[in-house]
Parts: sequence; structure tokens; C-alpha cells
Amino acid sequence: MSNYLLELSLIHLALMLGYFLFLRNERHYASMRFYLIGTTLLSLTIPWLKLPKLFFNSKIPMDTLPMEPIPLDVILITPTAEPSSWNDDLLIWMYTAISAFFLCKFFSSVLYLIYLERKSSYEKFDDLYIRKASNIQGSFTFFNWIFLSDKIDKKGPEYELILKHEKAHATMGHTYDIVFLELFKAGFWWLPTAWFISKEIKKIHEFQADAYALKSYSVDYYSSILISSTLKLNGLSLASSFHDGLILKRLLAMKQQVTNVSPWKLGALSALGTLLLVVFACSEELDPKSKEMEMGSQSNNMAGEVFIVVEEQPQYEGGMDAFYRYVSNEIKYPLQARQMGVEGRVDVEFVVERDGSLSNVKAIQGIDAGCDREAVRVVQKASSFKPGTQRGRPVRVRMVMPILFKLNKDKTNEDNSTQGIIVVEKAELKQEKLKVDASYASGAWSGRVYDEEGEGLPGVNIIVTGTTTGTVSDLEGNFSVKANESNDLSISFVGYESIRLKAK
Repeated sequence: MSNYLLELSLIHLALMLGYFLFLRNERHYASMRFYLIGTTLLSLTIPWLKLPKLFFNSKIPMDTLPMEPIPLDVILITPTAEPSSWNDDLLIWMYTAISAFFLCKFFSSVLYLIYLERKSSYEKFDDLYIRKASNIQGSFTFFNWIFLSDKIDKKGPEYELILKHEKAHATMGHTYDIVFLELFKAGFWWLPTAWFISKEIKKIHEFQADAYALKSYSVDYYSSILISSTLKLNGLSLASSFHDGLILKRLLAMKQQVTNVSPWKLGALSALGTLLLVVFACSEELDPKSKEMEMGSQSNNMAGEVFIVVEEQPQYEGGMDAFYRYVSNEIKYPLQARQMGVEGRVDVEFVVERDGSLSNVKAIQGIDAGCDREAVRVVQKASSFKPGTQRGRPVRVRMVMPILFKLNKDKTNEDNSTQGIIVVEKAELKQEKLKVDASYASGAWSGRVYDEEGEGLPGVNIIVTGTTTGTVSDLEGNFSVKANESNDLSISFVGYESIRLKAK
């Protein structure tokens, strides 16, 4: 989620910068409005898109990938250490609370407008139904509802002009823009451009409505009515209004002729959008099935060492750091171990299942004296993980987490036992087994690639050694390819260590 928010903010900032540089001073209001709404939708969409890379293939043969263990960052804690109150969960709660505040404000405005509609009286003017209300000032539009203060004289010179202006808001659907951007602002309130675009779109709406009304009135007459009217804001952020505070800007815009946007500006903005799409969306490898390759290889029931990493590793709720904090806060240095002077390393192995639950928790290397049981107990009590995935498919992942028990021999507790310090090291993925069943017949090799549980592995690269041809396994792990019987077979898969099968 954090990656999505970061990408969205960068995309929206870049697109709004393009608007500020190329469009803000233009007078083609329809294009400006389309750009603001369209680019906001684009910013919400691009981070979700995962399109094939357009210009290069970043796939690296698995046998060239470094397989050395990742250095471990050691976290020193004591069993009695208090957890930090400033953590990911707190940030999420704060984010949600602020968004909820803005949403409540939005819906309260909607409810108030509905209340006004119920309390107002109706009046027909040409093809419009006007809602006259006593507790508002001026006029405003919400979707197709046009509200007018009952203090505005129907016989006054401004009456028909105001209605023309408000009708423009209703006809052009300006309320849809405002509602969408208010929701966008509620979800992404921390983004400066969310506030900028909300203000900018209302200015454009007024310019569009003025231009619509000027088709029926002269600029001088319209300007005089706009200036002389007692224009006051009604405080309803969801409404479009003739009685707006942008009088000077509106008067200036009226006197300027609407012109089309220069083609070079449109080209620059289109190039910016394309660049952002390529950078943020076109980041996935081409579907391996689009590359039909050739291959050769092995016979019955062969196995190799695998499972160094997966495409998406299992994640604890709140991140792996939250998992390590949980372990360090929950675990206790057993009294028996401290009294006996036992210290050392306990390696706790566990499997993150496809549903995120933990299974097969055990100490594969321990020091006993209660330390093994304590380490296993704490891990068993951990809440579920987000499962690891391979090519979008949940997989079982075996992990090992070292926990060091150390004695602080210079300090003792009230019971005269030695104080202890526990060191929690980062969990590593552990190697598993990859299995291949293959046979050669009629000039072709066919078979199946699967894991230790018999689950077929899709998208495994099966290449004829020494060539650039091969194939990939299907959704069930099956494959078939024409090849010379004497060729060796290289099998690789993102997240698995490459293996080579010798042909008979």
C-alpha cells in the first residue's frame, strides 16, 4: 500500500506540474477541465497497472543470480523492553481517522443540501425548477438542483442572468467533478495537489458558466450585474455558485477570447503522461508463454535444491519489523537457563502457509534449558502473515529465524539469577525441493515440474542447455518441447535456484 501511495503522489505531482506550466493560463476551459479530471483518474489507475516492459527485458538467468545469504541486521533488546508507541499501526490509524473526518464533512454537506431541498419551495422558470430557500444567500447548483435565495427579486434584472449561469453548472455536470475531487481529497488529504486541483476546478467551472451565460448577454451588462449583486458565499463546498468570490478573475476572463491550446503544449503533456505510464506501469516481464522456446532434458523423478527467494516474500501485518518487535516483546529468558548459565542460539523454523497461517514451528537448532520451548511458543502465538506469492500465486514458504540468548553476567535480578539479553535476527527463507518428472518420446521431451507437496509450478523456464530455445510450464506445471535427446536441460524459475538435469 505504501508503494501505491508513493507512486500515486509522484504521478499526480508531475501531472499537476505539467498543468501549472502549460495549461493554467490558457482560456480553453473544456480542455483544462478534462485534463484535471482525467489526470487524477490516471494517477489513481497507473500504480495498479502492471504492463509488460516495452524497451528491455530485465530477466536475468537464474544461474547468474547471487545466492549468498543476505546479511542480517541484529536487533538488541531486553525481554522487558517497552514497545515503541510510534509504529506502523499508529500511522495507519491516524491516516484513517483524518480521512474519516473529511468523509464525514463531505457527507454532512450532502445531507444538508438534501435538507435544503426538502425545506425549499418550488418555482418553475422556463424549463427549470427553481428551489427557493429562506436560509441561504445568493444562489448555487447541486447536480440538477438550482437553489435561489428568496431575497432575490424575481422581477430584478439579475434574476434571469443568475439562472442562466446556474443552468450552465447543471447542464455541464460540474457537481460530478466536485464530488469526485472531494472524495479524492478525503482519501489523499496529505497530497498538496489534491487541494490545489479542488480549488482550480471550481475556478474553471465559474469561467465555463460565465462563458455560457455570455452567449445571451453582453460583457458589460453581465459584468455590471456581477459587481452590483450582493454576492456572498454560502459555505457549501459541494455547490457551484454564481455568487463566487473570484469576481476580478472572472471579469478578466470574460474580456479574453477563448483560444485552442497550442499543439506543442498538448504534445508535451501527452509525452509526460506516456513517460509516467512507462516508468510506473510498464514494469512487468513479458509473459513467458509469449516466447515459445525449445528444450531437452531428464527422466524420472529428479530433485534439486531450491527456494532461496520468492517474488513477494511473506509479510507480517505491519511489516516484518513489527513481527520482530512482537517476538522481542513477548519472549522471556527462561529462569532455568539463567540459573544454569545457558546461553546460545536457537534457530526457529516455521512455514508460512498459502493462507498466511504458520505451521510446523520447531527449533531445528537449540540450546534447551527451556529456551527452545520459549522461542517456539512465541512464534506459534504470532498472528497470520500475508502469504508469499510466486507469479501472483500464493505459495508455501519455509523460514528460519535465529534468536540469540545472551547472559549479562555483570548484573543479577532480585532472585539472584543472571540477567539476560535476547537478540532477534531477521528471518531467512529456507531452501526447499523442486521435483521434475520428464520423459523423451518421438523427438520431444514432456513432463511436469512441481513442489514437494505435488503442486504444479506454472511459468518455470525450461531451456535446452547451450541454446536460447526452450519452453515454460503451464498452470499445472506441465511442459512439452522438441529437442535432441542428448541435450542437457536447465530449469530455472524466479525465486528458485537454477538446476541442471543431465540427459542419459
